[in-house]
Amino acid sequence: MLVTLALTAVFAAQIPKIKVDPAPENLLSASEEEGLETTQLFKEAFGDSSHVLLVLLTSDNVLSAENLAYQHALTQGLSSIGAIDRIESLTDMVLPRRVEPDAAEDEGDLEDLDDVDDLDDLDALEDEEVEAGFDAATMNALIDIIESDPARFPGGLQAVGPRLQTTLRYDPIAKDGVLPDDAEAQIRNALAQSPLLVGRLVSQDHTAAAVALFLKELSGRDMPRLVKDVEAWIAENPAPEGSEVRLAGLPYVRSAIVERIRADQIILVPFTLLVCMALLWIAMRWIGGVFLTIASVGVLLMVTLGGMALAEEPLNILNNIIPPLLIIIGVTDCIHLLSRYRDEIGRGNDRHAAASQAVRSLAVAIFFTGATTAIGLGSLIAARTEMLKHFGVTSAIGVMIAYVVTIFFVPPLMVSVKPPRGKPEKPSGGRPLESAMLVLTSRVLKKPWPVVAAAVVLLVASAIVATRIRVDHALLDQFDHDDPVYVTTQLLENKLDGVRPLEIMVRAEDPEIFLDPEFIQALDDVQAWARGHEEVIRTMSYGAILDQSLALLADDLSVFQEPFKSEAQVKALVAMFGNRKPNPLHRFLSEDGKLARVQIMLRDAGANRTIQIIDALEAELARRFEGKPVSFRLTGDAYTSSRVQHAVVSDLLSSLLAAVFIIFVLLVGLFRSVRLGLLSIPPNLIPLVGTMAYMVLRDVPLNMSTVIIFSISFGLAVDGSIHVLARFREETRRGRLPSAALLRAARGTGRANVVSYTTLMCGFGIFLLSSFVPVRQFGELIAVTVGTCLIGTVFLLPALLKLFGQSRADRERERTERERLRALLREGRG
Repeated sequence: MLVTLALTAVFAAQIPKIKVDPAPENLLSASEEEGLETTQLFKEAFGDSSHVLLVLLTSDNVLSAENLAYQHALTQGLSSIGAIDRIESLTDMVLPRRVEPDAAEDEGDLEDLDDVDDLDDLDALEDEEVEAGFDAATMNALIDIIESDPARFPGGLQAVGPRLQTTLRYDPIAKDGVLPDDAEAQIRNALAQSPLLVGRLVSQDHTAAAVALFLKELSGRDMPRLVKDVEAWIAENPAPEGSEVRLAGLPYVRSAIVERIRADQIILVPFTLLVCMALLWIAMRWIGGVFLTIASVGVLLMVTLGGMALAEEPLNILNNIIPPLLIIIGVTDCIHLLSRYRDEIGRGNDRHAAASQAVRSLAVAIFFTGATTAIGLGSLIAARTEMLKHFGVTSAIGVMIAYVVTIFFVPPLMVSVKPPRGKPEKPSGGRPLESAMLVLTSRVLKKPWPVVAAAVVLLVASAIVATRIRVDHALLDQFDHDDPVYVTTQLLENKLDGVRPLEIMVRAEDPEIFLDPEFIQALDDVQAWARGHEEVIRTMSYGAILDQSLALLADDLSVFQEPFKSEAQVKALVAMFGNRKPNPLHRFLSEDGKLARVQIMLRDAGANRTIQIIDALEAELARRFEGKPVSFRLTGDAYTSSRVQHAVVSDLLSSLLAAVFIIFVLLVGLFRSVRLGLLSIPPNLIPLVGTMAYMVLRDVPLNMSTVIIFSISFGLAVDGSIHVLARFREETRRGRLPSAALLRAARGTGRANVVSYTTLMCGFGIFLLSSFVPVRQFGELIAVTVGTCLIGTVFLLPALLKLFGQSRADRERERTERERLRALLREGRG
């Protein structure tokens, strides 16, 4: 006991060190080597824009004077926050644009024209000092551009050069921290000349605008603080009347998840304990047993959470449910042990003898119930996402810790508290619940075939309905429709670019191929093909950036509808970008020129539809670039999450079947009977099929968040069958006939099974209070599965044991005994 308490104290001291991982993308992140390699290569070549916090402003006109003034004030006000590296907004970013000659007060170097890449990627937007005059490289590039398309530049360099220096501007609208009176007109003029900017920082209808906050590297604890600082500034500086401000972006989502994980722990753990305490008191009316159970789950939680801290295993969207999950499992283990202890006390045994007998009788059964649950959870190791693997392994270890605590910690305490008021055993059962179990079991044993027939009908009907189950996943499935994350994501999809990128990474050993106008046109054709799908919001590539630069030079937007004239023209445009350090074009064309990027922004249409688009895209790429010395790899959140989604569901279903087989082998080994092992499967398999049918009726899709329910619930559900079968074997070994043994098993384990299953249902029902939709679905579906298993254990299992659980010798012995009793009755009547 002292050793247990000392170890518990050591682990408990580590709990404050446990971390919170708020990254929702880890739920869908691939663990495949090729996928990780592609993702890493993409980030190295084109950067990682996941550290951008967006402040969204919505209004009837975000370009009005008051709204522009607010965006400018927001940019200036938030710049004092140390964790923000830089801020970009319509009012304070560099906006390349053409103006009337008399308005061009400042001159600048033509090489700054590559600021048009600001229109492509927000993290390429940055201020710079302007130098006067053209350097030699810029001049040579400009000459090549003009000579490649003389019709677009009448008068040649002599006419174009001076005009460019007097009509091109590449500076922010705000000067010296002050917005000009005609700021709206200037920005509208810039937007008209820069179509690539529309959809990035401002919507087409000018009802939504974004201010991008580029963050420094922050720890998990610092990110929520930063978000709170931004929210505090917004609260102190409200938007103009009729306008609304929202936060968006991955940093905001992560911060929100951290807060919800903490809120869930505050709600789920205490409420789960309260519900379990209430059920224990109602079922046992033994205050000592209630506090014993609380003490055991307390030790369980401290050891498990302390172990997670030592192993640097964080709390995340999935691991968040481990504490309440272990509370429920720990309580159900204690229920069986305490119920048996109470029975032994009722037989007249003293505390130590009763405790010893209870442990001897249940140690093996509780071990196997824990093992089956751990195997179900451990089957998640087949998943292709690290988060699912870690959840399965961590929770499986926690389940086995629960067994150790129940067997080695509870009994010493059990004999030290006032024992329950035991009642002498009565043939009728003694207590209402036990009497009810005896009545139900006796009726099932009298007419087992109707029960089995009803179960078969239920199984067939459920299987037919279950075939209509929908396998799909959408990002917004994780959030309620009134959730700020859901609302903001919808706003981003409807007004701006959305949040789900599908990235095409093109590799070529010869960089010259990316400068070929025909190749660029082929990429443009692929993008045009993609935009033909209603799920595609926008596409972007380096060709569009070069088009934008040429359009500004020529003051002609028709450039976007025409292919480049020659490779020399493309090289000259690329060379102008090369004068910048860092080169903004490298967001879509790598520094060594061997990798190119095409970005396709998708709506959150679900994994099924996304995969259809991906398959069609891969076929389109293969068709258009057949024979070309290039290769393609797809990546991005839309690709990774959709591909991994289907792969994981398939893997987990396969691993579930493997878990069922392993559990069957364990049961055969436990009972040393293939017959009993087989009979334990139907009462627990039918609930799984029934739950799938329930999912169809509730329109809950099968995805990574819901498929794990089956891995967990099967292991939990089979526990009741194990206790019934173990008691059945115990009674038959005492020489009782099978029917009598079944009645004794129903009396001995029925009460504990009803209480434990009810505890499971009510405990998981507490999950409905969670902030996360997947956690609520988890609780609902497991409660349904466990509730159905209770029915299977009470009705179907006794019927199956009656019909098929006896050997030929047992049936012959029971028939002989029945005839002997009938003969005695006839003699008595005679």
